[in-house]
Amino acid sequence: MLIESIEKFRWAIGAQAADENFHLGKEYIQMVQDGVIAAQYALPRDQHDQNAVLLSPAYTFLLRNQAVDVQFWLDIGSPSWYQRLDQPLTHPYVLSRHWKKGDIWTAEHELIAAYQTLQRISIGLLYRCKKMIYIGMSELDIRGFENRGLLIRIINHILRTSQQEGK
Repeated sequence: MLIESIEKFRWAIGAQAADENFHLGKEYIQMVQDGVIAAQYALPRDQHDQNAVLLSPAYTFLLRNQAVDVQFWLDIGSPSWYQRLDQPLTHPYVLSRHWKKGDIWTAEHELIAAYQTLQRISIGLLYRCKKMIYIGMSELDIRGFENRGLLIRIINHILRTSQQEGK
């Protein structure tokens, strides 16, 4: 799939790739690091091995609507688990029919939306896991700061609560 993704990226870039100052590989890696994944799709269920490993973002996995025995949740301290891209011109909440005209989107609205997103993603993933979930985290994020995302805080709270109840 990765090879096909790069091929489709090259095809989409077209004539720009002929420019001397354009570095195809570097641009592709930058696009992936920015959170945009080219040619992202999953094979139909009948076209993959049941023993195969699928490495995908949570949203892509959820769109497959397929249960698996084991899941690995990586980088649970990252805000990418719940933070939406900042796109003021296509804001999904403010531009919805349910948003009251004249209301202002605040940081409190953003936090509530983040919690709701994280809740939906987590529940969706939990429903699609038959046996076990492995949680991967690191103390520091990609910039070297302490990981303090919502998911890691929620999981830590659950662990503390269960330990206190077990005493």
